[in-house]
Amino acid sequence: MDNYDIQKVGGAHHTEWWIPAEKLEELNDNIVGEIEVIGEYR
Repeated sequence: MDNYDIQKVGGAHHTEWWIPAEKLEELNDNIVGEIEVIGEYR
């Protein structure tokens, strides 16, 4: 994830990684194991 920028979205405390569409397949290919939900905010 070090290769991708983190952007503020919606508010000062909301951040997300911005991953170019052309890099999504490469990113997905490198996910190892299960993705665990660690929090949910509504």
